[in-house]
Amino acid sequence: MVSEHDPAVAEYQHEKSRPREAEALHMLRKIASLVKPIMRQRGWRVGVLTEFYPEERNLLGLNINKGERICLRLRYAGDERQFMPLEQVTDTMLHELCHIVHGPHDEPFHNLWNQLRDEYENLIRKGYTGEGFLSAGHKVGGGRIPMHEARRRARAAAEKRKALSVGSGQKLGGAPTRRGQDIRQVIADAAAKRAIVTKGCASGTTKEREREIVEGTNKRGVRTKAEEDDANEEAIMIAYIDLVQEEERQKYGDAYIPPSEKNPAGSRGGPVGKTKAEEVAAAELSLLKAEQKARNPIPPVPNSTKPNINTPYASITKSNPSAATIDLTNPALAPTPTSWTCAICTLVNPHTYLFCDACGIERPSPSPPPIGLLPRAVRSTPSSIRDSNAVKAVRTLRELDDMEKRKPQKPLGWLCQRCGQFMEQEWWTCANCGEMKTSS
Repeated sequence: MVSEHDPAVAEYQHEKSRPREAEALHMLRKIASLVKPIMRQRGWRVGVLTEFYPEERNLLGLNINKGERICLRLRYAGDERQFMPLEQVTDTMLHELCHIVHGPHDEPFHNLWNQLRDEYENLIRKGYTGEGFLSAGHKVGGGRIPMHEARRRARAAAEKRKALSVGSGQKLGGAPTRRGQDIRQVIADAAAKRAIVTKGCASGTTKEREREIVEGTNKRGVRTKAEEDDANEEAIMIAYIDLVQEEERQKYGDAYIPPSEKNPAGSRGGPVGKTKAEEVAAAELSLLKAEQKARNPIPPVPNSTKPNINTPYASITKSNPSAATIDLTNPALAPTPTSWTCAICTLVNPHTYLFCDACGIERPSPSPPPIGLLPRAVRSTPSSIRDSNAVKAVRTLRELDDMEKRKPQKPLGWLCQRCGQFMEQEWWTCANCGEMKTSS
């Protein structure tokens, strides 16, 4: 075998006392093979990739000393004979790789995790299945192949995979979206899976507990030294890395930053990437505002509501102001009531109803019409008695209008506090990082 580079994972350690121990070792090597292009771009190395089966049922992974040892749960907590899905364990591996750079689960950590996930999905989408001896039996054989031939094979595999997946609606890392399936439920499920991996990370555990885990795995585990990378498979892997970077470059344009050891998050970690995200969020917010304004334009004021100086009433008041004066105290001019309001339930009933149509209370006796000018005693009564129903109605409408104006405007959307992604108000979780919005 032609050796060229040291392996990304130096050793594997599986628990030989567990059932199906050979499959556990194979699974560790498969996961390391799948994430090798991601590690290669950033110059990452893992000392020992270890299987562990902790007592804590929720624990899924642990990174000790920034990659010196990464522990992964391969088997279900309730049945050690059954292995967990490869995709889920690989996602845990990507999560633990982020702890090589970041300790806490903060915004930079999730930005890096999102970047690693995207790269992994692009690799699988283009047909990358890991090293030859771990794929479907098609090991790259013969002499060393030139780089242009490696790129040709990688591009051919990517085109074949793309043709096979057209119309499937499948996004890498999960089952295809079924017809009629609620996309909001799909996003919520993805966010729930992400939360499970995050909660299953033993990052931040005590040094004593880490030491117990290492001692337990060393006691039950068997180490297997990793082989050096085959030169031909190394060339194929580099070709796939080029394809992924080519797609990322088309996505980000001039703002594209290739991932490296100094900037592992690439375009999502540098200041250019962050500014780009803010610009996209601002543009989406402006577009939403413009669409809402177009859907709900301010209606024009109808001409019928505008004052007209040519009306007969206006001409009368101009020539003889006293002619327009109306004596509201004249009983002959008192309007005939057409309805009455129930004092109990406030229902407005027709004047012909003797009992309230809602609560059955008898209609109150009508007050006698005023004769002449109101006496001073009546004028000194409280305003709540003197005010007419029309004044009360105007006052109530004005209060309701003021209350409506004081109501806070419903926001068009919300910005994720973790990654800065703009989401519409109807979504409860961020489509980018899975974070749930803080308020409704």
